[in-house]
Amino acid sequence: MALENVVDPVLLVALAGITGATPLVVAVIPLMRARVSERMTHVMLGLSAGILLSLSLMNLLPESLELGADMGFSGQLVAFGAAMGFLSLLVLERRARAAGADARHVHYENGRKIQPFGTLAMSALAVHGLLDGFVIPLAFFAGEGPGIVVTTVVALHQIPDSFAAAAIGLASTHTRRAALGYVLVTAIDTPIGIGIGFLFLTAGAAILPFGLAFSAGTFLFVSAADLVPELQHRARSVLVTASILSGFAVVAALTMLLPGA
Repeated sequence: MALENVVDPVLLVALAGITGATPLVVAVIPLMRARVSERMTHVMLGLSAGILLSLSLMNLLPESLELGADMGFSGQLVAFGAAMGFLSLLVLERRARAAGADARHVHYENGRKIQPFGTLAMSALAVHGLLDGFVIPLAFFAGEGPGIVVTTVVALHQIPDSFAAAAIGLASTHTRRAALGYVLVTAIDTPIGIGIGFLFLTAGAAILPFGLAFSAGTFLFVSAADLVPELQHRARSVLVTASILSGFAVVAALTMLLPGA
């Protein structure tokens, strides 16, 4: 597979505008309501989990392994990049939990005390929002097909993320202004990640397979090790399971339908 040598900065600016604008538009929906239901938040997070899982398994990992093979890297070496991404987020989350992120707000559901997502969840959303943006320039550098798939998926992913951010803000602070602030975080983190990804490419094409694999590992962690277990613990419902499967199916369909993806 031939790699493109240049990623148009103007294109990346346009993509940053698209991925940054999506949360601002979606924010109008939950912010018009006084409260976002737990069920709707779980459905949105389920969609997010399915999207991230499918993107990593159907697109990023195969692409990173293929590019690595073209450059003479072993599959095990590229896979090590995915492991590093997974384990890096594992360590970061453990440290955040150990620091006691936002234990002040407690609410109850069906008579059980539930610790809300709060600051810890918002921090997680912001981190993987950065990673969403980071992978876009890498995908376009690999080829137009992967770039289109990843950008489309990230834009779709912004919808449940921004909805969840608004719900977190309303649940944690009970004010619409604070909820809007949470959504603004999801609006700016992905464009910032795009800039970081573009700078990463200046280090050379040889690190591209590892960058894609690292991103795949982080998405796997957020989806399979973080969101899915959390949703299974909080909301064991058919609707949430269906939302996870729907998110996976949408990305899988895009990956298979778009040429070169």
